[in-house]
Amino acid sequence: MKRYEWSSWTDAETANRRAAGRRRYNAQRRRRAETRRAAIAAWLDENPVAMLFNRGLPGTLAPVFGVHPTTIWRDRQFLLYGGRTTNYWRDDEFLFSVTREYPGGPVNSIEDADGNEILGEDRKRIIKSLPQYCG
Repeated sequence: MKRYEWSSWTDAETANRRAAGRRRYNAQRRRRAETRRAAIAAWLDENPVAMLFNRGLPGTLAPVFGVHPTTIWRDRQFLLYGGRTTNYWRDDEFLFSVTREYPGGPVNSIEDADGNEILGEDRKRIIKSLPQYCG
């Protein structure tokens, strides 16, 4: 499909098929990432010193898993700090908490004081106001 064809009108069935394809592809990527992270965790259990001296770790493991060294680094960050949550307060009043996959990574969820996920325009406003590094 050419780039200019995305803006052309499509029927509901085509749009639904595209959405289903994206969901399927993204689910496959998530499964591959989970499998790779489990394998990296097992390798690090056998070689705990490698976790301390991490400079060569991504370059060593990337060819084994067929991914870029940055991907290994992000997986390592996830294994070390996975599901990192940061709480935001103002004048001793809890505002919201932000969960990221790894420090500085994309925002997974934003929850209010009652544990309800914040969505829509409020979510966009909060994300824009967050510092880039939120560990």
